[in-house]
Amino acid sequence: MRDWLRHLYDGDGAGPRAFRIAVFVFDVATVVYFLYTATAAVNARLLALDVGIGLIVGLDLAARFWITEERKRFFMSVTNIADIVVLLSLALPLIANTNLAFLRVLRVLRLVRSLRVAHHLDTLLAKMPINTRVSVAAANLFVFIFVVTSLVWVLENQTNDDLNTFVDALYFTITTLTTTGYGDITLDDKWGRILTIIIMVFGIGFFLKLLQALYRPDKVENECPTCGLTLHDRDAIHCKHCGTTIHIETEGET
Repeated sequence: MRDWLRHLYDGDGAGPRAFRIAVFVFDVATVVYFLYTATAAVNARLLALDVGIGLIVGLDLAARFWITEERKRFFMSVTNIADIVVLLSLALPLIANTNLAFLRVLRVLRLVRSLRVAHHLDTLLAKMPINTRVSVAAANLFVFIFVVTSLVWVLENQTNDDLNTFVDALYFTITTLTTTGYGDITLDDKWGRILTIIIMVFGIGFFLKLLQALYRPDKVENECPTCGLTLHDRDAIHCKHCGTTIHIETEGET
């Protein structure tokens, strides 16, 4: 059973390829669902969907823990931490019989898992190459914007007359992130000002990281055995640093 699961998660062939594509589709679907329901009123239907998603995520996490060779490092992985946070956000409202709005916001961290699977698909879908660096940078910026927007909405919508809808919170986050700051919506209390500073300082960093990934040439990860350089052109046959012959699996330019 363990060998079969290892083959599904890490092996080659049509079966593992189909399985990983299915996992990717599920992850993207859950992200869309979490985005749609982040600020929605909780009802029996949403709770049932939450339970179903939680069971699947929990089984996936348990399976990956069972087949890993390094269990001590398993819970140090960003991907696995994100899944644990998602599971807690799904379970706590049921256990405590309450709806913690910010926990629903944190479920968008499931996107981290999606990008991890996308990284594996980069080697599986030769005809549909994924620029992993751009995808990860875009996902980081997107997650930051959404989590901060939701945090602004949860903390300020009851006390700030300028924030009437979730779109108002998104508008404030974007204008603050880009340092445009039109001034028509402001957070005047102490924690609001601290949150504004966090948006400007960290948001610019994520934005610059995305621009860097977009404008740098697309590379493939393949460590040079001599000097250790990890990023090379997709059709490279020699390391640019030391000239060592490297072997990159590629179909070549057409």
